[in-house]
Amino acid sequence: MKDSFIVIDNVRESDILKALQELSNLYSDTGFTDEIKLYRKKDKYDSFLIQFTNLPDFERFSYFVNYLFYPFGIEKFEPLLKGYYQIRNITESFEFKTGEWIMLFMTKNHTDYDEVSLVNEKNENFNYDFGGGTKKLNQQLEMFKLIKIDLSNYYHVKDINPDKSKPDSESKPWWKFW
Repeated sequence: MKDSFIVIDNVRESDILKALQELSNLYSDTGFTDEIKLYRKKDKYDSFLIQFTNLPDFERFSYFVNYLFYPFGIEKFEPLLKGYYQIRNITESFEFKTGEWIMLFMTKNHTDYDEVSLVNEKNENFNYDFGGGTKKLNQQLEMFKLIKIDLSNYYHVKDINPDKSKPDSESKPWWKFW
């Protein structure tokens, strides 16, 4: 697969559909959440692939990985997720830019609510906060491993689009008003 993507395991289909719809509504003003494609792995009922028709910028992609780890209103949601983003699509100059891909992930013990963890192809681990700051970590939380995706191993579940029937003020959380 040549596009950036997210893989998420250990979730129910109904929960990931709800989380993606809410994500799509929350970030509808960016255009990045127009037509989010959800696929389910053929041999598993709790393993999914997420692709964005409109590739998000790195900052938004990071938000999306974070949001899918901590979605609103879903109880007992403990996903295992990894986001894969191509370095060539990052316009900012970050010290973690090495190789072709980075892997984004979340950990309950090492990643705060307003950041994501990431590892580059040199297995250097960083935290990226949503103020644009990066912090190189002295410990290795994850090793880089690019997952090869073959869409023939997945069922297409649904294309998710923002719900245009909701006024913006109903679907936006408090931090989006600033």
